Amino acid sequence: MTGTDLRHILSKNLKLLRGQKSLSQIELAEKANISIPFLSNIERSNKWPYPDTLVKLAKALDVEVYMFFLENKPPLPDSAQDTLEQFKKDIAVSLHKTISAAIDCSIETIASHYEDNP
Repeated sequence: MTGTDLRHILSKNLKLLRGQKSLSQIELAEKANISIPFLSNIERSNKWPYPDTLVKLAKALDVEVYMFFLENKPPLPDSAQDTLEQFKKDIAVSLHKTISAAIDCSIETIASHYEDNP
């Protein structure tokens, strides 16, 4: 792996993590106390930040610095994972209710057919 590869991984993960927090470049730059053009250059793989800058960015995003360098997608924050788990449960309940209602409707239709044609 080359330095360029690491810079591309950093760029990709920084954008992904910023997106997960729904932050614009302006908002993240302000939170990390760095310039907007510098953040933009990091995200475009044009600049390589100092370690102190990586720490500022990590703190602003509420992540650990190592997450910037994971080759696969960084894991979602716990709060996002909790939200997704609740979403899955809500969908399951909703689907169960929808399927149950469809089955009840089908049973009523079939029953009324037999009542009309004994």
